[in-house]
Amino acid sequence: MIALLRIIALFLLLLLVPWLAWVTYVNLTGRENSIWYGGRPSTLGLHDGRLGPPKHTPNSVVSEGIPDTHPAWVAPIRFTDDPRTAMARLLIALGEMEGVTVLKADERYVYAECRTRWLRFVDDLEARIDPEAKLIHVRSASRLGRRDFDVNRARIERLRQRLAQR
Repeated sequence: MIALLRIIALFLLLLLVPWLAWVTYVNLTGRENSIWYGGRPSTLGLHDGRLGPPKHTPNSVVSEGIPDTHPAWVAPIRFTDDPRTAMARLLIALGEMEGVTVLKADERYVYAECRTRWLRFVDDLEARIDPEAKLIHVRSASRLGRRDFDVNRARIERLRQRLAQR
């Protein structure tokens, strides 16, 4: 039994040490946008006035362009004030969230990167104001991996709560 535990420990050590060394190297050298670390996707932004679709892997959520029965669907965020005020409230709420950096914002669209605390993984968050419907459509997607353990969905729900508190 002890020999089996030693083999498992050695196997984990051989996998984890190089991976942790790579993450440390990427963080120290500022290579987060390299293709090997999951650089910024080219599909970001508005496409025909709408946010992009969810990823093919189950690690993203989006509020438009898919039916509400789709596993990646998340409800858009409603607002009652004028669109400029809603955008200002959205930017304040994003600025208060830990690890979120807003990189692009105009009167109807916001793009932010969300970085995890320990391993510094980056997720992309986009929001679009729909002034006619008084909705904020959102999209949040992990850059790497296949699963996100509902991190993106939880992020959107935290954003929804912050906006409801204002």
